[in-house]
Amino acid sequence: MIDFKAEVLKIKDQMIDDIKMLCAIPSTQDDSTVAEFAPYGAANRRALDAMLEIGRRDGFEVQDVDGHAGHIDIGTGDETFGILGHLDVVPVNKVGWDSDPFEVITKEGKLYGRGVADDKGPLMAGYYAAKIINSLNIPTKMKTRVIFGCNEELGSNCVKYYFTKMPYPKMGFTPDAAFPVVYGEKAGCGFEITGHVEKGGLIYLCAGSRPNIVPETCEAVIEGNYKQYTESYKKFLNTNNLTGDIEEEGNHTKLILKGKSAHASTPEEGINAVVYLCKYLATVVDNKVVDFVLEYLDDCHGKKLGIDHTGLMGPLTLNLGVISYYKEEVKIVLDLRCPHDMDFDAMVTKFKHACANYEFRETHDLGKALYIDPNSKLITNLHEAYVSVTGDTVNKPQAIGGGTYAKSMPNCVAFGAEFLGEDNLIHGNNENIKIDSLLKATEIYCHALYNLIKAD
Repeated sequence: MIDFKAEVLKIKDQMIDDIKMLCAIPSTQDDSTVAEFAPYGAANRRALDAMLEIGRRDGFEVQDVDGHAGHIDIGTGDETFGILGHLDVVPVNKVGWDSDPFEVITKEGKLYGRGVADDKGPLMAGYYAAKIINSLNIPTKMKTRVIFGCNEELGSNCVKYYFTKMPYPKMGFTPDAAFPVVYGEKAGCGFEITGHVEKGGLIYLCAGSRPNIVPETCEAVIEGNYKQYTESYKKFLNTNNLTGDIEEEGNHTKLILKGKSAHASTPEEGINAVVYLCKYLATVVDNKVVDFVLEYLDDCHGKKLGIDHTGLMGPLTLNLGVISYYKEEVKIVLDLRCPHDMDFDAMVTKFKHACANYEFRETHDLGKALYIDPNSKLITNLHEAYVSVTGDTVNKPQAIGGGTYAKSMPNCVAFGAEFLGEDNLIHGNNENIKIDSLLKATEIYCHALYNLIKAD
Protein backbone atom coordinates (compact mmCIF):
# COMPACT_ATOMS: atom_id res chain seq x y z
CA MET A 1 0.00 0.00 0.00
CA ILE A 2 1.21 3.50 -0.81
CA ASP A 3 2.45 5.50 2.19
CA PHE A 4 0.31 8.56 1.60
CA LYS A 5 1.34 10.09 4.91
CA ALA A 6 4.95 10.23 3.73
CA GLU A 7 3.84 11.69 0.40
CA VAL A 8 1.89 14.42 2.18
CA LEU A 9 4.88 15.37 4.32
CA LYS A 10 6.87 15.95 1.13
CA ILE A 11 4.49 18.71 -0.01
CA LYS A 12 3.78 20.19 3.44
CA ASP A 13 5.83 23.37 3.12
CA GLN A 14 4.68 24.27 -0.37
CA MET A 15 1.04 23.68 0.53
CA ILE A 16 1.28 25.95 3.55
CA ASP A 17 3.00 28.62 1.45
CA ASP A 18 0.15 28.46 -1.06
CA ILE A 19 -2.42 28.74 1.72
CA LYS A 20 -0.66 31.78 3.12
CA MET A 21 -0.62 33.40 -0.29
CA LEU A 22 -4.31 32.77 -0.92
CA CYS A 23 -5.34 33.91 2.55
CA ALA A 24 -3.47 37.19 2.14
CA ILE A 25 -6.16 38.14 -0.39
CA PRO A 26 -9.20 39.65 1.45
CA SER A 27 -11.67 37.93 -0.86
CA THR A 28 -14.91 39.19 0.63
CA GLN A 29 -17.49 40.09 -1.98
CA ASP A 30 -17.34 43.81 -2.81
CA ASP A 31 -20.13 44.99 -5.09
CA SER A 32 -18.47 48.40 -5.45
CA THR A 33 -15.65 46.83 -7.47
CA VAL A 34 -17.74 44.54 -9.67
CA ALA A 35 -16.58 44.63 -13.29
CA GLU A 36 -16.58 42.50 -16.41
CA PHE A 37 -15.15 39.07 -15.51
CA ALA A 38 -15.13 40.16 -11.84
CA PRO A 39 -18.79 39.58 -10.90
CA TYR A 40 -18.04 39.43 -7.16
CA GLY A 41 -15.52 42.25 -6.92
CA ALA A 42 -11.84 42.89 -7.43
CA ALA A 43 -10.50 40.93 -4.43
CA ASN A 44 -12.42 37.79 -5.38
CA ARG A 45 -11.08 38.15 -8.91
CA ARG A 46 -7.55 38.29 -7.48
CA ALA A 47 -8.16 35.10 -5.50
CA LEU A 48 -9.46 33.34 -8.60
CA ASP A 49 -6.42 34.44 -10.60
CA ALA A 50 -4.10 33.26 -7.83
CA MET A 51 -5.65 29.79 -7.76
CA LEU A 52 -5.54 29.51 -11.55
CA GLU A 53 -1.88 30.51 -11.46
CA ILE A 54 -1.12 27.72 -8.97
CA GLY A 55 -2.49 25.25 -11.50
CA ARG A 56 -0.47 26.77 -14.34
CA ARG A 57 2.67 26.75 -12.19
CA ASP A 58 2.24 23.05 -11.59
CA GLY A 59 1.77 22.28 -15.28
CA PHE A 60 -1.97 21.55 -15.31
CA GLU A 61 -4.71 22.74 -17.66
CA VAL A 62 -6.83 25.52 -16.15
CA GLN A 63 -10.00 27.31 -17.14
CA ASP A 64 -11.59 30.56 -16.02
CA VAL A 65 -15.37 30.62 -16.42
CA ASP A 66 -16.09 34.34 -16.80
CA GLY A 67 -14.77 35.21 -13.35
CA HIS A 68 -17.49 33.26 -11.53
CA ALA A 69 -15.40 30.15 -10.99
CA GLY A 70 -12.53 28.19 -12.45
CA HIS A 71 -11.03 24.75 -12.52
CA ILE A 72 -7.75 22.87 -12.68
CA ASP A 73 -7.66 19.49 -14.43
CA ILE A 74 -5.27 16.91 -12.98
CA GLY A 75 -4.56 13.50 -14.45
CA THR A 76 -6.34 11.54 -17.15
CA GLY A 77 -9.49 9.51 -17.56
CA ASP A 78 -12.64 9.25 -19.62
CA GLU A 79 -14.72 10.58 -16.73
CA THR A 80 -14.23 13.32 -14.14
CA PHE A 81 -14.11 13.36 -10.35
CA GLY A 82 -14.80 16.79 -8.86
CA ILE A 83 -13.31 18.49 -5.82
CA LEU A 84 -15.22 21.70 -5.17
CA GLY A 85 -14.00 24.47 -2.86
CA HIS A 86 -14.53 28.20 -2.48
CA LEU A 87 -12.15 31.14 -2.48
CA ASP A 88 -14.46 33.78 -0.98
CA VAL A 89 -14.53 34.42 2.78
CA VAL A 90 -16.88 36.08 5.23
CA PRO A 91 -16.04 39.57 6.53
CA VAL A 92 -13.84 39.98 9.58
CA ASN A 93 -14.86 41.80 12.72
CA LYS A 94 -13.04 45.08 13.29
CA VAL A 95 -12.04 43.91 16.74
CA GLY A 96 -11.52 40.52 18.31
CA TRP A 97 -8.65 39.10 16.27
CA ASP A 98 -5.32 38.53 18.00
CA SER A 99 -3.45 38.96 14.71
CA ASP A 100 -3.94 40.38 11.23
CA PRO A 101 -6.65 38.10 9.75
CA PHE A 102 -5.15 38.43 6.27
CA GLU A 103 -1.58 37.60 7.24
CA VAL A 104 -1.47 33.93 8.19
CA ILE A 105 0.62 33.20 11.26
CA THR A 106 1.72 29.92 12.81
CA LYS A 107 1.20 29.60 16.54
CA GLU A 108 1.32 26.45 18.67
CA GLY A 109 0.96 24.19 15.66
CA LYS A 110 -1.94 26.05 14.11
CA LEU A 111 -2.41 28.37 11.15
CA TYR A 112 -4.42 31.49 12.00
CA GLY A 113 -6.11 33.66 9.38
CA ARG A 114 -9.38 34.24 7.58
CA GLY A 115 -9.88 31.39 5.16
CA VAL A 116 -7.40 28.88 6.57
CA ALA A 117 -10.31 26.60 7.52
CA ASP A 118 -13.14 28.01 5.38
CA ASP A 119 -12.26 27.17 2.72
CA LYS A 120 -8.85 28.00 1.24
CA GLY A 121 -6.90 25.62 3.47
CA PRO A 122 -9.18 22.60 2.82
CA LEU A 123 -9.35 23.45 -0.89
CA MET A 124 -5.56 23.25 -1.05
CA ALA A 125 -5.66 19.95 0.84
CA GLY A 126 -7.89 18.55 -1.89
CA TYR A 127 -5.74 20.04 -4.64
CA TYR A 128 -2.52 18.63 -3.22
CA ALA A 129 -4.11 15.22 -2.72
CA ALA A 130 -4.96 15.20 -6.43
CA LYS A 131 -1.38 16.31 -7.22
CA ILE A 132 0.03 13.45 -5.16
CA ILE A 133 -2.12 10.84 -6.91
CA ASN A 134 -1.04 12.27 -10.26
CA SER A 135 2.65 12.32 -9.31
CA LEU A 136 2.59 8.61 -8.48
CA ASN A 137 1.53 7.71 -12.04
CA ILE A 138 -1.33 5.56 -10.82
CA PRO A 139 -3.52 4.41 -13.75
CA THR A 140 -6.86 6.21 -13.37
CA LYS A 141 -10.29 5.88 -14.91
CA MET A 142 -11.20 9.46 -13.95
CA LYS A 143 -9.26 12.69 -14.04
CA THR A 144 -9.67 15.02 -11.08
CA ARG A 145 -11.14 18.45 -11.69
CA VAL A 146 -10.56 20.90 -8.83
CA ILE A 147 -13.36 23.47 -9.12
CA PHE A 148 -13.31 26.74 -7.18
CA GLY A 149 -15.85 29.55 -6.95
CA CYS A 150 -16.04 33.03 -5.50
CA ASN A 151 -19.58 33.42 -4.12
CA GLU A 152 -20.22 30.46 -1.81
CA GLU A 153 -20.81 32.61 1.27
CA LEU A 154 -23.54 34.59 -0.49
CA GLY A 155 -25.50 31.92 -2.25
CA SER A 156 -23.13 29.91 -4.50
CA ASN A 157 -24.21 31.73 -7.66
CA CYS A 158 -20.63 31.14 -8.83
CA VAL A 159 -20.96 27.39 -9.29
CA LYS A 160 -24.56 27.69 -10.46
CA TYR A 161 -23.20 29.80 -13.30
CA TYR A 162 -20.20 27.49 -13.76
CA PHE A 163 -22.42 24.46 -14.35
CA THR A 164 -24.38 26.29 -17.03
CA LYS A 165 -21.10 26.33 -19.00
CA MET A 166 -19.39 23.13 -17.83
CA PRO A 167 -20.58 19.51 -17.46
CA TYR A 168 -21.08 17.90 -14.09
CA PRO A 169 -18.34 15.54 -12.90
CA LYS A 170 -19.51 11.95 -12.42
CA MET A 171 -19.16 12.35 -8.65
CA GLY A 172 -17.29 14.49 -6.18
CA PHE A 173 -16.86 16.04 -2.76
CA THR A 174 -16.37 19.45 -1.25
CA PRO A 175 -13.89 19.86 1.65
CA ASP A 176 -16.08 22.47 3.31
CA ALA A 177 -17.67 20.85 6.34
CA ALA A 178 -16.53 18.17 8.77
CA PHE A 179 -15.46 14.55 9.07
CA PRO A 180 -16.86 11.91 8.84
CA VAL A 181 -18.46 12.19 5.40
CA VAL A 182 -21.76 14.09 5.15
CA TYR A 183 -24.60 12.24 3.40
CA GLY A 184 -27.23 14.92 4.03
CA GLU A 185 -27.54 18.68 4.26
CA LYS A 186 -30.60 20.45 5.59
CA ALA A 187 -32.54 22.83 3.39
CA GLY A 188 -31.40 26.42 3.78
CA CYS A 189 -34.45 28.66 4.07
CA GLY A 190 -34.51 32.43 4.35
CA PHE A 191 -37.21 34.73 5.68
CA GLU A 192 -37.26 38.52 5.45
CA ILE A 193 -39.67 40.38 7.71
CA THR A 194 -40.48 44.06 7.21
CA GLY A 195 -42.89 46.63 8.55
CA HIS A 196 -43.57 50.08 9.99
CA VAL A 197 -43.21 50.40 13.76
CA GLU A 198 -43.69 53.47 15.92
CA LYS A 199 -40.69 54.35 18.05
CA GLY A 200 -41.98 53.90 21.56
CA GLY A 201 -38.65 55.16 22.85
CA LEU A 202 -36.47 53.20 20.39
CA ILE A 203 -34.80 55.30 17.71
CA TYR A 204 -32.40 52.82 16.13
CA LEU A 205 -31.54 49.11 16.33
CA CYS A 206 -28.99 47.42 14.11
CA ALA A 207 -26.94 44.20 13.98
CA GLY A 208 -25.53 41.71 11.51
CA SER A 209 -24.18 41.85 7.99
CA ARG A 210 -24.92 38.30 6.84
CA PRO A 211 -27.90 36.11 7.77
CA ASN A 212 -25.65 33.03 7.98
CA ILE A 213 -23.70 34.42 10.95
CA VAL A 214 -24.94 34.82 14.52
CA PRO A 215 -24.52 38.58 15.11
CA GLU A 216 -21.82 39.25 17.65
CA THR A 217 -22.56 42.95 18.19
CA CYS A 218 -25.85 44.83 18.38
CA GLU A 219 -26.33 48.58 18.73
CA ALA A 220 -29.37 50.59 19.73
CA VAL A 221 -30.19 54.25 20.31
CA ILE A 222 -32.97 55.04 22.76
CA GLU A 223 -34.58 58.24 23.93
CA GLY A 224 -33.33 59.82 27.14
CA ASN A 225 -30.05 60.77 28.80
CA TYR A 226 -27.61 57.89 29.21
CA LYS A 227 -27.21 58.54 32.92
CA GLN A 228 -30.71 57.27 33.64
CA TYR A 229 -29.87 53.90 32.07
CA THR A 230 -26.28 53.37 33.16
CA GLU A 231 -26.93 51.48 36.38
CA SER A 232 -29.65 49.18 35.02
CA TYR A 233 -27.73 48.38 31.82
CA LYS A 234 -24.52 47.51 33.64
CA LYS A 235 -26.50 45.32 36.02
CA PHE A 236 -28.13 43.56 33.08
CA LEU A 237 -24.75 42.88 31.48
CA ASN A 238 -23.29 41.54 34.71
CA THR A 239 -26.29 39.33 35.40
CA ASN A 240 -26.04 37.75 31.95
CA ASN A 241 -22.22 37.54 31.87
CA LEU A 242 -22.09 39.84 28.85
CA THR A 243 -20.02 42.84 27.85
CA GLY A 244 -21.10 46.07 26.25
CA ASP A 245 -21.03 49.85 26.42
CA ILE A 246 -23.37 52.73 27.10
CA GLU A 247 -22.66 56.13 25.60
CA GLU A 248 -24.13 59.56 25.19
CA GLU A 249 -25.58 60.00 21.68
CA GLY A 250 -26.60 63.66 21.36
CA ASN A 251 -29.59 64.03 23.65
CA HIS A 252 -30.13 60.29 23.62
CA THR A 253 -28.39 57.05 24.67
CA LYS A 254 -26.44 54.53 22.61
CA LEU A 255 -26.27 50.94 23.81
CA ILE A 256 -23.78 48.37 22.51
CA LEU A 257 -23.96 44.69 23.43
CA LYS A 258 -21.37 42.04 22.61
CA GLY A 259 -22.40 38.43 22.12
CA LYS A 260 -20.56 35.64 20.33
CA SER A 261 -20.58 34.88 16.61
CA ALA A 262 -21.16 31.40 15.21
CA HIS A 263 -22.28 29.77 11.98
CA ALA A 264 -26.00 29.87 11.35
CA SER A 265 -26.09 26.08 11.08
CA THR A 266 -25.13 25.86 14.77
CA PRO A 267 -26.63 29.02 16.29
CA GLU A 268 -26.70 27.42 19.73
CA GLU A 269 -22.92 27.76 19.79
CA GLY A 270 -23.17 31.56 19.62
CA ILE A 271 -24.70 34.29 21.74
CA ASN A 272 -27.10 36.34 19.63
CA ALA A 273 -26.47 39.97 20.54
CA VAL A 274 -29.85 41.04 19.10
CA VAL A 275 -31.86 38.78 21.35
CA TYR A 276 -30.01 39.82 24.49
CA LEU A 277 -30.12 43.52 23.76
CA CYS A 278 -33.85 43.20 23.12
CA LYS A 279 -34.23 41.61 26.55
CA TYR A 280 -32.84 44.78 28.07
CA LEU A 281 -34.71 47.10 25.72
CA ALA A 282 -37.99 45.49 26.74
CA THR A 283 -37.48 46.98 30.21
CA VAL A 284 -36.99 50.56 28.98
CA VAL A 285 -38.92 51.01 25.69
CA ASP A 286 -42.32 50.08 24.26
CA ASN A 287 -41.56 48.94 20.73
CA LYS A 288 -43.11 46.16 18.61
CA VAL A 289 -39.80 45.16 17.05
CA VAL A 290 -38.45 44.29 20.48
CA ASP A 291 -41.68 42.52 21.36
CA PHE A 292 -41.64 40.49 18.14
CA VAL A 293 -38.07 39.33 18.65
CA LEU A 294 -38.74 38.18 22.18
CA GLU A 295 -42.11 36.57 21.42
CA TYR A 296 -41.04 34.57 18.36
CA LEU A 297 -37.29 34.59 17.80
CA ASP A 298 -35.84 34.02 21.27
CA ASP A 299 -34.71 30.45 20.61
CA CYS A 300 -32.57 28.58 18.09
CA HIS A 301 -35.06 25.91 17.07
CA GLY A 302 -38.27 27.78 16.24
CA LYS A 303 -40.19 26.57 19.27
CA LYS A 304 -41.77 29.96 19.93
CA LEU A 305 -42.97 30.08 16.33
CA GLY A 306 -44.29 26.54 16.61
CA ILE A 307 -42.09 25.29 13.75
CA ASP A 308 -39.60 23.17 15.69
CA HIS A 309 -38.98 19.75 14.16
CA THR A 310 -36.38 17.02 14.57
CA GLY A 311 -36.03 14.61 11.66
CA LEU A 312 -33.54 12.13 10.25
CA MET A 313 -31.11 15.00 9.74
CA GLY A 314 -31.56 16.37 13.25
CA PRO A 315 -33.35 19.52 14.45
CA LEU A 316 -34.45 22.63 12.60
CA THR A 317 -32.28 25.61 13.48
CA LEU A 318 -33.13 29.31 13.30
CA ASN A 319 -30.75 32.26 13.27
CA LEU A 320 -31.75 35.90 13.54
CA GLY A 321 -28.85 37.11 11.41
CA VAL A 322 -29.66 40.70 10.44
CA ILE A 323 -31.86 43.40 11.95
CA SER A 324 -32.27 47.02 10.97
CA TYR A 325 -34.70 49.46 12.57
CA TYR A 326 -34.41 53.09 11.51
CA LYS A 327 -36.90 55.89 10.87
CA GLU A 328 -39.63 53.57 12.14
CA GLU A 329 -38.99 50.93 9.43
CA VAL A 330 -37.80 47.45 10.35
CA LYS A 331 -36.16 44.65 8.40
CA ILE A 332 -35.31 41.29 9.98
CA VAL A 333 -33.52 38.55 8.04
CA LEU A 334 -33.59 34.97 9.30
CA ASP A 335 -31.55 31.93 8.26
CA LEU A 336 -33.17 28.53 8.88
CA ARG A 337 -31.72 25.06 8.30
CA CYS A 338 -34.57 22.59 7.87
CA PRO A 339 -34.63 18.77 7.83
CA HIS A 340 -35.85 17.31 4.54
CA ASP A 341 -38.75 15.43 6.18
CA MET A 342 -40.61 18.38 7.73
CA ASP A 343 -43.77 20.16 6.56
CA PHE A 344 -42.50 23.28 4.78
CA ASP A 345 -45.98 24.59 3.95
CA ALA A 346 -46.95 24.47 7.61
CA MET A 347 -43.76 26.37 8.51
CA VAL A 348 -44.61 29.18 6.10
CA THR A 349 -48.15 29.36 7.46
CA LYS A 350 -46.82 29.77 11.01
CA PHE A 351 -44.54 32.60 9.88
CA LYS A 352 -47.39 34.37 8.10
CA HIS A 353 -49.54 34.12 11.22
CA ALA A 354 -46.81 35.51 13.49
CA CYS A 355 -46.15 38.42 11.13
CA ALA A 356 -49.86 39.18 10.78
CA ASN A 357 -50.10 39.55 14.55
CA TYR A 358 -47.70 42.51 14.28
CA GLU A 359 -48.88 43.79 10.89
CA PHE A 360 -45.51 42.81 9.41
CA ARG A 361 -44.87 41.47 5.93
CA GLU A 362 -42.80 38.41 5.13
CA THR A 363 -41.08 37.04 2.05
CA HIS A 364 -39.29 33.72 1.94
CA ASP A 365 -36.97 31.56 -0.09
CA LEU A 366 -37.16 27.83 0.57
CA GLY A 367 -34.06 25.89 -0.42
CA LYS A 368 -33.69 22.20 -1.09
CA ALA A 369 -32.19 19.57 1.15
CA LEU A 370 -29.49 17.13 0.02
CA TYR A 371 -29.74 13.43 0.76
CA ILE A 372 -27.54 10.68 -0.68
CA ASP A 373 -27.93 7.05 0.30
CA PRO A 374 -25.41 6.34 3.08
CA ASN A 375 -24.80 2.93 1.44
CA SER A 376 -23.86 4.41 -1.95
CA LYS A 377 -20.44 3.81 -3.51
CA LEU A 378 -19.44 7.43 -2.98
CA ILE A 379 -20.31 7.52 0.73
CA THR A 380 -18.86 4.12 1.57
CA ASN A 381 -15.55 4.80 -0.20
CA LEU A 382 -15.11 8.23 1.36
CA HIS A 383 -15.90 6.87 4.80
CA GLU A 384 -13.49 3.99 4.31
CA ALA A 385 -10.75 6.52 3.51
CA TYR A 386 -11.55 8.43 6.71
CA VAL A 387 -11.45 5.26 8.82
CA SER A 388 -8.22 4.02 7.23
CA VAL A 389 -6.37 7.18 8.32
CA THR A 390 -8.03 7.97 11.65
CA GLY A 391 -8.91 4.49 12.92
CA ASP A 392 -12.28 5.92 13.99
CA THR A 393 -14.87 3.18 13.59
CA VAL A 394 -17.34 4.70 16.05
CA ASN A 395 -18.46 7.84 14.25
CA LYS A 396 -20.54 7.19 11.14
CA PRO A 397 -21.55 9.25 8.09
CA GLN A 398 -23.62 12.24 9.17
CA ALA A 399 -26.14 14.93 8.23
CA ILE A 400 -25.46 18.62 8.87
CA GLY A 401 -27.19 21.99 8.89
CA GLY A 402 -24.59 23.76 6.81
CA GLY A 403 -25.09 24.26 3.11
CA THR A 404 -22.18 23.54 0.75
CA TYR A 405 -21.35 23.28 -2.91
CA ALA A 406 -22.49 19.64 -2.69
CA LYS A 407 -26.00 20.86 -3.50
CA SER A 408 -24.78 22.34 -6.77
CA MET A 409 -24.26 19.04 -8.62
CA PRO A 410 -25.52 15.44 -8.55
CA ASN A 411 -23.69 12.76 -6.57
CA CYS A 412 -21.61 15.17 -4.52
CA VAL A 413 -21.17 15.39 -0.74
CA ALA A 414 -19.27 17.37 1.87
CA PHE A 415 -16.20 15.62 3.26
CA GLY A 416 -14.05 17.31 5.93
CA ALA A 417 -11.95 19.12 6.69
CA GLU A 418 -12.81 19.83 10.36
CA PHE A 419 -12.25 16.90 12.69
CA LEU A 420 -14.44 15.85 15.59
CA GLY A 421 -13.54 17.64 18.79
CA GLU A 422 -11.86 20.53 16.99
CA ASP A 423 -13.28 24.03 16.56
CA ASN A 424 -11.72 25.98 13.72
CA LEU A 425 -13.74 29.10 14.65
CA ILE A 426 -15.14 29.24 11.14
CA HIS A 427 -16.83 32.62 10.51
CA GLY A 428 -15.49 33.82 13.86
CA ASN A 429 -12.50 35.69 15.24
CA ASN A 430 -9.14 33.90 15.14
CA GLU A 431 -10.18 31.32 12.55
CA ASN A 432 -7.58 28.57 12.62
CA ILE A 433 -6.65 25.04 11.62
CA LYS A 434 -4.15 22.62 13.12
CA ILE A 435 -1.33 21.91 10.71
CA ASP A 436 -1.39 18.23 11.70
CA SER A 437 -5.12 18.12 10.97
CA LEU A 438 -4.61 19.79 7.61
CA LEU A 439 -2.02 17.16 6.72
CA LYS A 440 -4.25 14.36 7.97
CA ALA A 441 -7.13 15.67 5.85
CA THR A 442 -4.84 15.69 2.81
CA GLU A 443 -3.88 12.09 3.54
CA ILE A 444 -7.56 11.12 3.79
CA TYR A 445 -8.26 12.79 0.46
CA CYS A 446 -5.38 10.84 -1.10
CA HIS A 447 -6.90 7.56 0.08
CA ALA A 448 -10.35 8.64 -1.11
CA LEU A 449 -9.16 9.56 -4.59
CA TYR A 450 -7.13 6.37 -4.82
CA ASN A 451 -10.21 4.31 -3.93
CA LEU A 452 -12.51 6.09 -6.36
CA ILE A 453 -10.50 7.00 -9.45
CA LYS A 454 -7.84 4.32 -9.88
CA ALA A 455 -8.34 2.06 -12.86
CA ASP A 456 -10.02 -1.25 -12.03
